[in-house]
Amino acid sequence: MSWISDLGAYFLSSNTKNPLIRAPAASTNKPPKCKYRLDNDSSNTVALPDGRILGYAQYGSQTGQPILYLHGLPGSRVEAASLHDIGLELGVRIIATDRPGYGWSSPHPGRTLLDFPKDLEHLAKHLELDTYSVLGVSGGGPYALASAAALPREKLKCVSIVCGIGPTDIGMSGANWVNWIGFTFGWRYSFVAAIRWFFRLEPAARLELTDEERFELHMQRMSRLTNEKDLEVLNDADFAQLFLRTARESYRQGFDAVTDDGRLICLDYGFRIEDIRSDLPVHLWYGKQDAHVPLNHGQQIAARLGDRAQLRVEDDTHASIWLKWKEEVLKDMIKST
Repeated sequence: MSWISDLGAYFLSSNTKNPLIRAPAASTNKPPKCKYRLDNDSSNTVALPDGRILGYAQYGSQTGQPILYLHGLPGSRVEAASLHDIGLELGVRIIATDRPGYGWSSPHPGRTLLDFPKDLEHLAKHLELDTYSVLGVSGGGPYALASAAALPREKLKCVSIVCGIGPTDIGMSGANWVNWIGFTFGWRYSFVAAIRWFFRLEPAARLELTDEERFELHMQRMSRLTNEKDLEVLNDADFAQLFLRTARESYRQGFDAVTDDGRLICLDYGFRIEDIRSDLPVHLWYGKQDAHVPLNHGQQIAARLGDRAQLRVEDDTHASIWLKWKEEVLKDMIKST
């Protein structure tokens, strides 16, 4: 799941009507100037030892405390633009990556969950980071847990997971029907054509439309939401533009990466959460109203981590738990390092 790119469930849930998407005859709702950075000026690439390319972007203070940001499912490095101003205020350097096949990163056929921490470790060496923390949001949660299990003890100082999906044995009780089906059966057995069809039900994945057309369709869809907390966040024009921008990167190379990513986090992790080192602080943030990643995932992950975990539960949805509390998330990470 992704707080910013996986709105298919909103479109197919009972909260919205879901007619077939058609481009408006003429776009009249031009997006206003966005408060978030939507450019590529902060983006770069690094060559990995096996010849692949890893795309990344940096936000916040370039001399601040490094935090490696892991995007959702789907998602991209651009998600982290929402942290730029907060990072400047708090003195935090946000380094966000594209997982294989997303954005500017090369595909990585046959990869496992534990392969991505190796990419992060190489990036950290390239950027000459002495120490760092890891922040995984939504579908980035499993990769944050993999980082906690695999990254060097002397380098990794803290891990934070916000509304992160956990292992499939936790189950999806409390999820809406789209996500229950998706994480119980769909992702594991899906194929690219099916994923393409599903995500193209949302305007953001219709890359053949102009940004103005996608914005107009998106705002029409979001205005139909009934949950007040979702309306407050998802009906915001700035959020909408960041959502649409990161979606362009999510689907830039097609839908193979999304398909592989979803399947991968539904397989065995290759490590036990219980075996993550006991001296590593792990912060967990989950929402009571989250119908994408139910609260039970946070509770079960916390139980498996034991005393090293700090679970914080708020009366929020999948989107609002992140966008409402992101500053507190960073502050807690700073305190733990």
